[in-house]
Amino acid sequence: MQNRARASRTAVLSLAIGVMSMTAVLTVVPVSSAKAQEAYLPTQKDFIGKWKLSSATSRPPHDMRHAPTPSQEADATMFQETVTTSYSALDYLEITADGRYIFHRPGALASAPCAWCGAWSFSRGSLWLKQNAAPRLDIHAKSGEMQMTFTAETDEKSKYSWLVFGWTKIE
Repeated sequence: MQNRARASRTAVLSLAIGVMSMTAVLTVVPVSSAKAQEAYLPTQKDFIGKWKLSSATSRPPHDMRHAPTPSQEADATMFQETVTTSYSALDYLEITADGRYIFHRPGALASAPCAWCGAWSFSRGSLWLKQNAAPRLDIHAKSGEMQMTFTAETDEKSKYSWLVFGWTKIE
C-alpha cells in the first residue's frame, strides 16, 4: 500500500512539473528582428566616413574597484567638459579606408597640414585610434551612432578612462 501511495505522489509531482514546464515554454516570446539587430558586430567598413560629435558624458571606468568619491566624479566631469569643448570646436572626425583618421578644423583647407590625425587599427569589432589614451570606437547597432571610450591613461591625473563620446555619421 505504501508503494502505491509513493508511486501516486511521484506521478502527481511529475505531472505537475510537466505542466509547469509546458506553461513556461509557452510564455517565451520570440525576439523581433529589430531587437536581434541591437547586438551588432560591426565590420571595419562600418566606421569609414565622417562623424559629428553628438553627445558626451563621463562614467567611472569598468575596472574601478571601489565606488568613486565625489571628488573623483567632479574632477572627471570637469575634465570631460574640457575635452568636449575641444571636440566641439572641430568640424568632424573622418575615418578613411586607408587606415587614417583626421579631426577636421573649421575652415581648414584640404592641403593644410594635419593638426590632429593619425592611424587606426581594427580588432574584435572595435576601431582603435593610435593615441596615448587609446580611444576605442564601437558601433552597437547597424546604422547606429558610434561610441568612443578611452582605455588608457596618459598620466595619473588625465581621467581619460572616464570619458564617453557619441558620434553620428554625417556622410
